[in-house]
Amino acid sequence: MTGDVGHLYAEALFELSLEQNDLEKVYNDLTECSKVFEDHPDLVTLLDSPVVMKDEKHSIINKVFGEESGTVHDFICLVTDKNRIRYFGKIAEAFNALYDDHMGIKEMTVVTSVPLKADTREKLILKLEEKSGKKVKLKEEVDPSIIGGIVLKMGDTMIDDSVKGRLESIARQLKS
Repeated sequence: MTGDVGHLYAEALFELSLEQNDLEKVYNDLTECSKVFEDHPDLVTLLDSPVVMKDEKHSIINKVFGEESGTVHDFICLVTDKNRIRYFGKIAEAFNALYDDHMGIKEMTVVTSVPLKADTREKLILKLEEKSGKKVKLKEEVDPSIIGGIVLKMGDTMIDDSVKGRLESIARQLKS
């Protein structure tokens, strides 16, 4: 159910931001608010509490995010009123996926044994953009256990060109 709630609210917010021609601002504001909720999980607990009155919750939202009435501010009030604030992270995640798809951005994750150097990262991004035909948002993970090489994850697809992956492949072949 969490995914359904997150996706439904994200779709509604996405459609609204397109109608209002405000997609970039909503995306940026939502990203900032998500960070606040991630950094302060007690805030979500407080806004989700049935003991705290609706007016008090709105006052807290105004103090934390400012009193200006914007799309994301109003959206936070709405999901709080509907007792869905605990799903805010999932909503933001689903919204970001819709945004990336709309903007032609493909999120990919690269796993390396050591952090990538800046020039290597740029070359990798350019190559991935060339191959995919989309703008690439690259997330980096460091995992020393892969020994060397890279593992590239794109949605449900994984390309393992690591030393560890090659050794495991050889081991499987020897067992056959």
